[in-house]
Amino acid sequence: MNIPLVEIELIEDASSVAALSAQVRSKGETLVCRRCMDESEIIAGVLVIDATNEQWALCGPCWREMPQGAYIA
Repeated sequence: MNIPLVEIELIEDASSVAALSAQVRSKGETLVCRRCMDESEIIAGVLVIDATNEQWALCGPCWREMPQGAYIA
């Protein structure tokens, strides 16, 4: 089975996540975990999909559940 590889960037340093959150809040929106959609969880990192420039915020619990070296479907 051939699974196409997509390059992603992991943004997990606190200052970058805070800057992105501030940018989203300035538009009247809230940065919410893309996986669990729990608005009460703190965002721990962001996945940036290079090909589409999509940004997926992930909370701490969801971030820790991501297996290293695995693909995201």
